[in-house]
Formats: sequence, C-alpha cells, structure tokens
Amino acid sequence: MSPHPPKRALVTGGSAGIGKETVRALAAQGCEVIVAARDASKGEAVLAAIQAEHPGAQLSFHALDLSQPDAVVAFAQQVRARWDRIDALVLNAGLFTPALRTGSTGHEFMFATTHLGHFMLTHQLLPLVEAAPAGRIVVTSSVAHFFGGGLDFDSLREPSPSTFLMAAPFRAYGRSKLANLLFVRELARRLKGSKVLVNSFHPGSVKTEIWRGTPSLFNALIAPGLISEREGAQTQIFLATSPALTQSGQHWFRKKVERGSRPSRDPELARQLWTYSEQALGIKHFGRPQGPVDVAQARRA
Repeated sequence: MSPHPPKRALVTGGSAGIGKETVRALAAQGCEVIVAARDASKGEAVLAAIQAEHPGAQLSFHALDLSQPDAVVAFAQQVRARWDRIDALVLNAGLFTPALRTGSTGHEFMFATTHLGHFMLTHQLLPLVEAAPAGRIVVTSSVAHFFGGGLDFDSLREPSPSTFLMAAPFRAYGRSKLANLLFVRELARRLKGSKVLVNSFHPGSVKTEIWRGTPSLFNALIAPGLISEREGAQTQIFLATSPALTQSGQHWFRKKVERGSRPSRDPELARQLWTYSEQALGIKHFGRPQGPVDVAQARRA
C-alpha cells in the first residue's frame, strides 16, 4: 500500500453539468473519484471520456436514484464495504421538474431527491468522511433558495398541481435549495470541533441540462447570461480540495462567502428541518447507520 494514498471523493450527479466538470478536475489532480448518478449509460460514457483524457485516473460509476431511500442505503452499504474513507463528499445532484409530483417517500419530488436523498446519503456515509484526515462535505445550492420561502412543512407532502407561469415548480425548486443550505448550517453546527468542513455554494447561472424542463421562451431569455459548466464548477472544486479552506457552515459564490437569505440563516428553521428529515426517513441516530431504512414506517409516523 502506498504511504500516501490519493485523496478520494464521491460526487453525486457527476455525469453531467458542473458535476461532470468537478469529476474531470478531481481526476486531473490524481484524486480517486466515485461517481453516482441516475443514468448509467450516460455516466459510464462520461467516465470513459475522462479516463481517456487522464489514463491513470481511478474512476468508478454507480447508478443511484436519490429519490429512493432504499436505493441510497444499498448504495451506501456497498461504498462502506469497499472503501474506508471519503475525503470529499460532493452532494451535487439536482433537478427541476416542470410539473410537481411526489416521490416514494410521499414528498414533493425535487425536495425528496435533492434534500432527503442527500440527507440520507450523508447519514450513511458520514463515518467515512469522519475517517478522513480533513473531510469535506460540499452541497450544491442555488440563488433560487431566495424564492424558497420559509419552508411550509405541511405542503411538502401535498405539492400544488399548478404550473401557471411555472410559479409553483420554481418555488418548489427554490425550497429544495433552501433545504440544502439549512442542512449545511445545521450539519456544520453538529460537527463543530471535528475535522470535517461542511459548506454550500451557488454555482452561478450555468448552462446545464437542468434547464431542459423549462419553457423554450424562458430558455431563450436566460441563455445569453449563462456561464459554462467548467466556470460554474470552480467554487465546488475549491471547497472540495483547497488546503486553505478553514470555514464551515458557510454559503459561497465565486469562492467568497455569501450571506444567503434570511430564512437560510435561521438556526431554528434549520433544526426544525433536521428533525423533520430524520422523522421522514426513520433515522434515529444521524451519522450512525444501523440496518435498512423502514420508509413505510416513517411515512405512517
């Protein structure tokens, strides 16, 4: 065994957009990268292309649907069985749905995938991040969190069917991104004094596949202001790898700390979301996974 093994990162949503560019950059730095995403054929093709660019890169792809808690648990168990640490857990996967629907947990799909899926994955893999000499957890949020309101917990299981001017879907998307930021604040508070740094960031308005579900007129209006995927990934790469980083529990944009919305800085709201998420997923001791999750029991609670 090498006395200085390469750093290891796990990136969700690493088959497209800024996730793909982050995987490419980490591979170029000699980091071993575990990529998890929904589309297996796309993911394997992306990794093959990056492997061709960097022949010595250590890359592996795993199909993962974050909206399915049982699938997240099964994936995490495979990761824990194979690897002893994760230096950077990059929770990058995100999506926008033009029509609101519920996932298997009974919650609005964007919230279920982007927040609850990553909440469960972090719960399952936190011991591996804590085992790293200087673990990092990086969460992709968005400026859209300003439109997430203050988190109406009663509406999470009954999303509005309205798509009028995309108002309800955009608000739900913003809510999922607000949840990402609140998760970071509370997790950092709980890990204060540990070696793990937890941060979120806004990548900017990036030209990625996430806009494929929005109206063509809207796409035409925003297209001139969009930045490249590679540019949008820079802050994520910085938060995952920079030895100069010391802050935790912060929200970043262009490698600088941003205040975020007032609700995103509400510690009581962060604690309420944490409790809600644990109950929704049937988690009793966060970061100490024990056995399979009983989602059906959690939904009845």
